Amino acid sequence: MVSKEGHPKIAVIPVAGRGTRWMPISRSVPKELLPVWRRTSASYAFEEALRAGCDEVIFVISPGKHDVLDHFLRFDASDLGPEYEGMSWENLHERVRIHACIQEEAKGLGHAILCAEHDVANRPFAVLLPDEVLMENGLMMLMDETPAVLLMEVPFEQRSNYGIVKAHEENGRLRIDDLVEKPSPALAPSSLAITGRYTFTPEIFDFLKILQPGVGGEIQLTDAMRLYTQKYPLHGILYRGMRHDVGQPFGLLTASLDFALRDPDHGNDIRQIVQKMLDR
Repeated sequence: MVSKEGHPKIAVIPVAGRGTRWMPISRSVPKELLPVWRRTSASYAFEEALRAGCDEVIFVISPGKHDVLDHFLRFDASDLGPEYEGMSWENLHERVRIHACIQEEAKGLGHAILCAEHDVANRPFAVLLPDEVLMENGLMMLMDETPAVLLMEVPFEQRSNYGIVKAHEENGRLRIDDLVEKPSPALAPSSLAITGRYTFTPEIFDFLKILQPGVGGEIQLTDAMRLYTQKYPLHGILYRGMRHDVGQPFGLLTASLDFALRDPDHGNDIRQIVQKMLDR
């Protein structure tokens, strides 16, 4: 029987990736610590977890990426949004417990999540991929639906870049029937793509343990979710807000510009500078 559902209080943030799309920069600076406007890219996923009610965050790191954990252990409220202004370091770290587990080998996202099993300790949990910066709190949309995944509509030609779901409407909600990792556009079951926000019950670990390597020779989280849906319900929530893929240079640039234009202190100046550039 599936574990009792509830609001996840624990978030898993995988940061063990090698950052191949960011070479050679990522040889010296973890991609998760690259700046998106005035903050590190991973801080947005961290803050999203806090705002959704999580009081424990597990970073899945690789042996060479302790810098990411160290950054968040030294984190204070000045690294977060305005609602945390004035909060002391002690108050912030009383509110959230931060620790890490190590993914010894690069075997894919599914394997990274499996590495957190011991720390999750049979509780419902959330997963946030820091490469995806959402301008609205996507995780909060999932909390009442656990287990669930955030979805977005993608154009036909982009379907091969994502995990794609087949779903049907059930009592006003989307229930996921099947998932395919990075299908060719013609074979994709829909235009609904998985974003980097999930809530799970601990039964997902049972399926991660039995998987063989899939696309790219890696343990794919999408494949485990596919097995999960054959036994347990999994719902999808459609996200219609702005999303930036900061795991690659173009996405980081557009995310930085988006945040800069929204900055109450600098937005107007940035807008004028951009307009001058466009007028050249």
